[in-house]
Amino acid sequence: MSDIFSKHKEPDEIFLPLSARRYAEFYSIEMDAFIKDIEFYREHCKPDSRVLELGCGTGRISKALATSGYLVTGLDLSIDMLKQAMAHSSSPPSYICMDMANMAFRKNYDHILIPYNTLNLLKKTDLIKKCLQQAHYYLKSEGSLLLQLHIPDKELMDMKGQKLFQFQMLSLKNDQGKLIKETLRSYNNATQEIRMEERYRVRPVNSKAREDFKHVRHLAGFSVERWMQVIQQSGFLDITLFGDYNSRPFQIENDSTLFIKATPA
Repeated sequence: MSDIFSKHKEPDEIFLPLSARRYAEFYSIEMDAFIKDIEFYREHCKPDSRVLELGCGTGRISKALATSGYLVTGLDLSIDMLKQAMAHSSSPPSYICMDMANMAFRKNYDHILIPYNTLNLLKKTDLIKKCLQQAHYYLKSEGSLLLQLHIPDKELMDMKGQKLFQFQMLSLKNDQGKLIKETLRSYNNATQEIRMEERYRVRPVNSKAREDFKHVRHLAGFSVERWMQVIQQSGFLDITLFGDYNSRPFQIENDSTLFIKATPA
């Protein structure tokens, strides 16, 4: 029987849906050791002040600030993230499971943090404004909002919807082997939206079966000008832009990481 090789097709890859529990586990592996941005928040928060972190994830920033003497509350919508945050810590900050666009507190804060592109995840302008307006409400009059935003770079924007592929290799926590993270990003110029597909390939060295997971997220990919407009419309007028963790002034031609310090009007 003849066999036409050109008609052969590689089998489609099968990815399992990424559960909240496994995502929190993978996020902890990827992010817990990242410390570059922590000094930015230490620099711009008054000593011994009351700090609220929105989207605290596994608690890497809130724990670091708490050990520096700040009174920190971490907020996240994912109970699985908060479980990771509260593990392996003898005196953790206070943690609350709450939607950062629907907050309810009885006190105000000296500083509110929205770190590591968390605000991009809300995607829609109305929802972002709602979050920022509530941050404005819960800030003391002399307090400040500190946030990090992702600005799509020229390379991604010039690809006109095509996918940009990146990957990194990480060590598994409780097993020998690797976690391979693949990220595929594309940008919609018309909607200023980033589509991000994250794939996680678990590759232990023992006899456990390999696993592949993925999920897709859509992020706000606004320009700097649009972010400024949204922040101002949410009640913040005194806004300072930084382009790196060392508080260097933002350079619109070169920077895709944007740090902002804003005070209530």
